[in-house]
Amino acid sequence: TVAGAGFGAFMSTMVGVGIPNSRLDRFREAIDAGQLLMMIDLPLARVEEIEALVKGHHPDADIEGTDPKVPVFP
Repeated sequence: TVAGAGFGAFMSTMVGVGIPNSRLDRFREAIDAGQLLMMIDLPLARVEEIEALVKGHHPDADIEGTDPKVPVFP
């Protein structure tokens, strides 16, 4: 049973790795051109602070904003 559960978890991971992330579609052209993409998961209250830090170190960075809050398990 344990071996079967481990094998199932392994296979699920392999399938998941092979599926492209649709959230990256709008950045695909820039990524293919060699630009870097940072996606940061942080509390909403810290967004402005982190944006300021990034802009302070990389003034030419494009900050695209935040995604809407979606529950993990709808």
